[in-house]
Amino acid sequence: MRNVLVLVVLAGLMAALSSMALAANSDTITVNYEVQAINELAITDAAVTLTVSAATAGSQPNAVTASTTYDITTNETKKITAVLDTAMPANTTLTLNAAAPTGGTSAGAVTLTNVAADVVTGISEVAEAGKSLTFGLSATVSAGVVAAASKTCTLTVTN
Repeated sequence: MRNVLVLVVLAGLMAALSSMALAANSDTITVNYEVQAINELAITDAAVTLTVSAATAGSQPNAVTASTTYDITTNETKKITAVLDTAMPANTTLTLNAAAPTGGTSAGAVTLTNVAADVVTGISEVAEAGKSLTFGLSATVSAGVVAAASKTCTLTVTN
């Protein structure tokens, strides 16, 4: 009986040792991954100020400009649109000239309204910083005196 007990203990020990000896020195794991759509745009300054305040006698008031920059990262083919929250006052025009990132095409000076307009098209996968945004304000004498006000211009990376 004692011999049988020793044999059973030895057999169990050998089974345990053999399973350790059979353990692999490598294994595998499945790595799941994905890259989602990335479309980020950031404007450097929170605001620009445009003040029409001079004219040459006999001519319409002088248009003025102010600039800032934007950064863009996208891993898709996109465009940038611009829209104002509300329309500009009569006889005033607000424009935006957005420099295009590499591979894109600028629409030049686009008149901004409360309807979205393309300002840059044909943007492919790109990550660039410091692209210029130049806003322009012009007014005719028929605009009269326009009190200081503001408009929100929304730039959107879209299809």
